[in-house]
Amino acid sequence: METRANYVLVGSSVLAAIAIILGFIFWLGSSQFNHREDTYYTYFTGSVAGLSSGSIVRYRGVPVGTVNNIEIDPQNVERIRVTLKMKPGTPVKTDSVASLETQGITGGSYVELTGGTQASPALTSENDQIPVIKAENSSLQSLVADAPKLLGKLNQLADSANSILSPDNIKSISETFSHLNNVSASLDTIGPDAKQAVANFNQLTADLHKQVPQVMNTLHQDGTSIREAADEFHKVAGDLDATIAENRGPLRDFTANGLGDVSGLVSNLRELTDTLNRVADHLDRDPQRYLFGGTNAGIDPNRPLSSGIATGASR
Repeated sequence: METRANYVLVGSSVLAAIAIILGFIFWLGSSQFNHREDTYYTYFTGSVAGLSSGSIVRYRGVPVGTVNNIEIDPQNVERIRVTLKMKPGTPVKTDSVASLETQGITGGSYVELTGGTQASPALTSENDQIPVIKAENSSLQSLVADAPKLLGKLNQLADSANSILSPDNIKSISETFSHLNNVSASLDTIGPDAKQAVANFNQLTADLHKQVPQVMNTLHQDGTSIREAADEFHKVAGDLDATIAENRGPLRDFTANGLGDVSGLVSNLRELTDTLNRVADHLDRDPQRYLFGGTNAGIDPNRPLSSGIATGASR
């Protein structure tokens, strides 16, 4: 009877332990089933050395998830696809950016999420596809990528410095400094003359400052006089135009008829002048014979003395 009671107690304890274990397993399974995570992809084009599954994902320094998987992109071997598992409600926006950062001195890496403004919409899946977070190189990765270019430029700078500091250039620089010293000494010797020249220039400036207002006043007066003379000339030109307009008819008649009469008068005066010259010439040679006798006085007997005048008068 006592032995049976012990078996019952042991059996009950075993059954109770099994029930507790099964209950714990069911509870753990249900909690894991109810635990939901948001999945995202991000693609890196550079090296992801130091990053591994389980690495932390931080949102501006706050842990929000872990790295679930790292693999080469099946569609592009130049990219590395990293799968991120993050807590539900993590504010991943369309302008959020993922970068690979180094964690302390251990050399481990983690994914840092930055960007994401309040006004930007949330990053969601399209056509039941896993949403992709844009990626960019971190400042350290950019520095490492640009290190070869920077090293090349430093080498070029060092080569240029070596060429500048060649023995010939050093000699030229030394000679230049020597010339500068000589020039400085020369400037010291001409210092008083330079000071006097500056003083003369200052005096000239002061004199010009005094004289310029007077000159400008004189120019203003002369300009006024020139303007008045121009106005008078303009007035005279206007009067002359009016006079010509009033006498245009008589002037036209004079040019049409009077010029012909004037031409005939000038011709008659020329003939009269020739006759008087001949008379004066004969009187000078033999006045007595010319006045009192003979027809050899040198005057044409068929032409009277006053023919020229008469003719001119008749015209």
